[in-house]
Amino acid sequence: MVEVAATPVVVIHGALRSQAGLWPIVWYLRRQGFAARAFGYATRRHTLAQHGERLEEFLAGWLKGQVPTLGILTHSMGGLVARAYLARAGAAAQSQRQRVVMLAPPNQGAALAASMRGFRPFHWLYGAAAEELQPERAATLGSPPGSAELLILAGGKHDSEVGYTRRIAGNNDGLVGVAETALPGVPPVFVGGLHSTMQWRPAVLRRAASFLAG
Repeated sequence: MVEVAATPVVVIHGALRSQAGLWPIVWYLRRQGFAARAFGYATRRHTLAQHGERLEEFLAGWLKGQVPTLGILTHSMGGLVARAYLARAGAAAQSQRQRVVMLAPPNQGAALAASMRGFRPFHWLYGAAAEELQPERAATLGSPPGSAELLILAGGKHDSEVGYTRRIAGNNDGLVGVAETALPGVPPVFVGGLHSTMQWRPAVLRRAASFLAG
């Protein structure tokens, strides 16, 4: 087992984002005492399974063995990438347990993506992610392993049954519905707000850091 001075936390961005947008989060987590690093992947190319494989390779080069606890902080589609990684046999060899914070994850797929499945500009913009965000695709990922402790934070309008867009049923953050973020046995904690900026909100980051610290 690898001895580490601080809990490693890998931060994973969402669709059409990059590592650049994660640096404020990595910087914040490092100030809180975590050994944080950003993981970037080409959201317009490859499948969730391939992203999960790349994440395993990234962690192998970083951790150099098994750590007691691995922290994972994700935004949006990054939550699906984390689930694809945790489903891999190699993930268990890299950490004994995992503490995972998912910000606005489309854990049940995205109804918005389903509604635009036949819309060519959507496929042109999102590339491979257009299919990876479909509800039936997300359903194949299965539940995270028992070694993983999860916190799901969902955005949306406060004190409202209707979200930022009526194209998604119920309360939503403009891209993902609150109900879509849930996993079996893991209901979301509502923090409100828009999807695109949730990962940079100080109150959200404080809550995530507190959970990651255990």
